[in-house]
Amino acid sequence: MRRIIFILAVALLLWPTHTLLAQQSWLNDHERGWFWYEVEPEPPEEEEPPSPPPVQPPPPQASAPAPPQPQGPPALSVEWIKDNMEKYKILAIDDPSPQNVAAYMYLQRVMLDKSQRFAEQVTHVVQMDPYLDSGTRRPIATYGGTEFSKEARAAQARLLARIAQQAGIFFFFQKGCGHCEIQAPILKTLEERYSFNIIPISLNGEPLKNNLFPQYVLDRGQARSLQVIQTPALFLGNPNTQKIIPLGQSTLSMDQLEERIITAARDAGWITPEEYNSTLGFNAGMALDLKQGEIPQNLNDKEMVEYIKKLYSERIAPRGARGNSLPNPKTEENCVECQAQSGH
Repeated sequence: MRRIIFILAVALLLWPTHTLLAQQSWLNDHERGWFWYEVEPEPPEEEEPPSPPPVQPPPPQASAPAPPQPQGPPALSVEWIKDNMEKYKILAIDDPSPQNVAAYMYLQRVMLDKSQRFAEQVTHVVQMDPYLDSGTRRPIATYGGTEFSKEARAAQARLLARIAQQAGIFFFFQKGCGHCEIQAPILKTLEERYSFNIIPISLNGEPLKNNLFPQYVLDRGQARSLQVIQTPALFLGNPNTQKIIPLGQSTLSMDQLEERIITAARDAGWITPEEYNSTLGFNAGMALDLKQGEIPQNLNDKEMVEYIKKLYSERIAPRGARGNSLPNPKTEENCVECQAQSGH
C-alpha cells in the first residue's frame, strides 16, 4: 500500500514539468500544428561507399618453355653419318661387342645404300640429258671412239701440213748432247711427213754425231735472245709475221711435238679455235667458257639449270658433233654411228 502511494506522489510531482514543457513547445512553434499532422522527415541518405578499385587481372603466366629442338643434322642423313661414323668405328674397335660392331656396320650399310641410289639416279639423269651425257662429247662405244680419234688424226695432219707452209722449226743443239741425238730423228720425220722446214742451230759450232742435219748454222746470239737454257730447244717461227713461239727445251715425242705445234698455231691465230678443237678427239666445242660478271646472280636451282642448258644449247645448236653443219635428217651418209648401228 505504501509503495502505491509513493509512486502516485512521484507522478504528481513530475506532471507539471512535462505539461509546462509541452506548452512552451507549442507556443514557440504553433504554426506546425499538432504533431500527428506532421510528416516525418525522411532519413538522410547514406553516402554510398566508394567503389573499390578495379581488380587487376593477374599477369599472364609464361607459357611452358617449348621442348628443346634437337641440334645438328637429321639422324642418318649423310651429314649425320659423316659426323658420327668415326665415333661408332672407334667404339666398335675399342669394345667389339656384338652391339657396337653391328651399330657401325649398319651405319656403313646405310651409307652404301645411299651411294648406290645416288649412282643409279646419276646414270638416269645423264642418259636423259644430252648436255650431261659424255657420249655427246665423245662416243662411248668403242667403234665410235675409234672413228672420233681417226677423224681427229686426219684433221691434225691437214692442219700440220698447212702450218708447215707458213712456219718453220728452229732446232738448237750442241755436239755431245745425247738428248739432241734422239730428238733429231723425230724432227727429220716431221720434216718428211709434213714438209716442215727445220733450221738447225749449233751452239758450239759442231754437227751432231748422227749427222742428220749436216747443213746447220752457227749460233750468233739467237739462243740468248730466245733465252735458251738447255738443249734440245725447239721454237716455231713464222717469217711472215716475225713471230717465234717456244715449243719446249727438252726431248719431245712425235705426238707431243705435233700437239704443241697445233696449240702454238692456235695461240698465234694461224688456225681458228674450231680447227684446233677438231684435232682433240672429242667435242671440245661444248666446253663452256664462263666469264665472271656475265653470270646472273641469285638464281634458284631451277633457274640455274635452265641457264646452263641454254649456254650449252647456244654452243652446239649451229654445229654438229664435230663442229660441222648438222647432217640432213633424211640421209645418214655422214653419220658413222648410224651406219654402224644399221649394219651398213
